[in-house]
Parts: sequence; structure tokens; C-alpha cells
Amino acid sequence: MDLNAYERHLVGLLCWTCHAATGPCNARQRQCPRCRKKWSYDRRRTQWEILKAFCLNATAHHAARCARCDYRTAYRAYMHLRLTLGEMTAEEKRPLLGELELDESYFGGKRKGKRGRGAAGKVAVFGILERDGKVYTVAVPNCKKETLMARITAATVKGSVFYTDEFVSYNDLSRYGKHVPIDHRHEFADGEAHINGIEGFWSYAKRLHRLCHGVDRDNFPVYLAEYEFRYNHRDDHLLTILFDRLYRPLIEKGRLP
Repeated sequence: MDLNAYERHLVGLLCWTCHAATGPCNARQRQCPRCRKKWSYDRRRTQWEILKAFCLNATAHHAARCARCDYRTAYRAYMHLRLTLGEMTAEEKRPLLGELELDESYFGGKRKGKRGRGAAGKVAVFGILERDGKVYTVAVPNCKKETLMARITAATVKGSVFYTDEFVSYNDLSRYGKHVPIDHRHEFADGEAHINGIEGFWSYAKRLHRLCHGVDRDNFPVYLAEYEFRYNHRDDHLLTILFDRLYRPLIEKGRLP
């Protein structure tokens, strides 16, 4: 059963048992004229509407209104989907190699006081972008040299080319591979020497994060994994990916999701 056929079954147009066209028999149920079975599709339709809203980057409040359900129902479904994307992100992890762009950023709402590095009340995030490949992100307690170098050695292959800014925490990268720093005080790119790719990811992730209107610090890694997966699969159909992950195994086992 493909995605389109599943949706036709889900909304009640086709019978789950014999796959014949169904018709309404009362306000809440539809009946198959062939096998005479009756089905209520409200719960499954609600789950499907929430899934489609999630794939379209709609907020949980908007999904609840579209699916005509309680906000808490939509929020729990969203967190389940985010955890699923987090599992898939972890499964795709591999050492990065080749030309790599490294940078750190800070996530959180507007705060009084210092901006950028050292801003109070924000979560520090370190990212590595493999050119023509995937992005790797992780929330870090700080951006000290020891912290970042530990993440770099664990996530990359020795001998790669590292493009960074002039942040002092990257000064020892030359021991691990070719280090090409860019001084942003004078220029942002010099031929192949730039970190515009990872900067583009930060812009993409923060645009998604802005829709959440506040995220608990303990839950932030779950959201960060979602942004990473969406970016790495930005040219793919997210609804099909989640359907294959969550629903197709149940259908193949003969169970109704």
C-alpha cells in the first residue's frame, strides 16, 4: 500500500478489509457495501492531519485547529514525530570527511545584555557542515577549546580540510588536518575559504525555531535533531519518509495504524 492508497483508506473512502469504496452510514461512521463492516475514522484522520501539519512546519496550535483536536493531543503527536526524526538522525550519523565548515551559534529568545558569544540564557550549539554532504549539530555546555575539539575529533576524519572563523577555540585544528581560518573583520569569503554553508544552516534552523515560541532547555536537543534532519533531507518528501517509518511496517504486519 503506497501513500496515496493509505490516505484514501484513512479518510474512509476505501474499506480496510476488502478495499472496496465505502459510503456514510451515520454522522461518524462509514460502511463497506461488500463486507458490510462499519468504521469510525475520526481518530485516524486526526492523526493524519497532525502528521501533514508537522511536515508543513505548522505549529502545534495550528495543527490542533486544523485537526479539530485539543492542543495537548497535537503537542504529544509532535513530540513523538520529533523523537522519530531524532532516532533517524542518530542512525545516519557517520564520520564527516573532506571539506568541512565549522561554526558555533546560540539559540534562544532576545535577552538584555551581551549578544553573540557569552550571551546569557541561551543554548550554545556547535555545527559541522560537510560540503555536498550532511550537517552535524550538537548542543554543548560551552564553546571552550577542549569542548569543541572533543566534538571535532569524534565526528570527523583526521586529515580533512577545516574552514572556520578566527575564534581561538579552533587554533589547534592544524594538528588534526588542514585549517583554513577566515577573518570576518575583513572579508566573509575568499574563493573556497568561507563558512557560508553552515551559516546558512543556522539561518534555516533559527527560522524553524522561531515558530516554537519558547523551548525548554532539556527538550532543545530533540528540536535540534529535527532541524538537522529536515535540513539534510530538504530535497526529500518528509511525509513519505515518516509514512515509511511509522505506518508501512504496521500495514505489512496486517495491523491498522
